[in-house]
Amino acid sequence: MEYNGVGDADANRAGTLSMEGDEHARLVTEMPAMQRLPIGERLLLARRRRLEQVTRYESYDRRLRRDASATHHARNTATGRRAPSRSLRFVGAVSLLGAVRDHDINEGSSTVQSLRYI
Repeated sequence: MEYNGVGDADANRAGTLSMEGDEHARLVTEMPAMQRLPIGERLLLARRRRLEQVTRYESYDRRLRRDASATHHARNTATGRRAPSRSLRFVGAVSLLGAVRDHDINEGSSTVQSLRYI
């Protein structure tokens, strides 16, 4: 008996499934059919389900980041402030110490050059 994906109809509405409740209920109802499958087919099914799960999570994560970015942009536009810079800048002495520790001659010389112009 070949498993034809009892839950494939549910997979089409993957966006509406909660990641925990509905998915768990679906797995419980399909468990008897899955237990009759050969090991190779079980592995393929598990791989497909994991791919669906990762895809749903990635779209959820993208949506969260997009919403957070829009909120952050709106907040900064309303106040007239620029978004804070995400890069770290260390004091020249700290950068020089890091270059010495890592034996990085190029970073050390560029740090020294930048300190000369300050």
